Amino acid sequence: MAGEDAQSIDKQRAATGECVNAQACNRVLSRMPVRGLTKVRSVVGLFVLAHNLMRTAVRAPQIIGWGRGASAKAAQAA
Repeated sequence: MAGEDAQSIDKQRAATGECVNAQACNRVLSRMPVRGLTKVRSVVGLFVLAHNLMRTAVRAPQIIGWGRGASAKAAQAA
């Protein structure tokens, strides 16, 4: 971690991976509400799906038809 390359990699990891972990802890996943590997995978899968949809809505609303561009107008017309 002493080199500049390692420090830049650590900054990128902190900005992406740690943010997701913090959001998971702040929401439901600080303590797992179910038991068993199958159920845990289902809960985590639902969290991942919800997280990805929320990030898509924030970063690229035109993809889901919430923007004001041509793709949003086409989605509203359909």
